[in-house]
Amino acid sequence: MGEIKQLGKVQFGDVVATAIKEHWSGVLTIDNPEYTEYVEFKGGSISGFSSAERKKLIGEILTAGGHLSPEEIKRAVDHQKQNGGRLGDILVELEMITRQRLEEAMALHQMSVLALCLSAKDSELSFEPDIALESKK
Repeated sequence: MGEIKQLGKVQFGDVVATAIKEHWSGVLTIDNPEYTEYVEFKGGSISGFSSAERKKLIGEILTAGGHLSPEEIKRAVDHQKQNGGRLGDILVELEMITRQRLEEAMALHQMSVLALCLSAKDSELSFEPDIALESKK
């Protein structure tokens, strides 16, 4: 592991441009008074990101987006407790949502989290080279 680079209050886009040019590998931390986001780079490309917002449960995402009601989520969770399986698969199996709509909702959620990173203001950025995102979770 390398030394943590304190980047200060710089624009996320500028950091990404530098990361691409210099082929960074490691984790960028975006520390804001309201949240902390982590963006992983491998060979200069964004390879993943993590945040409290991204870790929302699938049921929360789908109800917040108006795709399903809390009652439908409860029914699917009850089914999951009895039979096991992944909640998204169960929602599709029970025909509460189509696979395509589920994937669209999850992709939209991930894009909104990434947009939050891109619009980060008053955030302190730091970069820790040669570590994986898992070490920050």
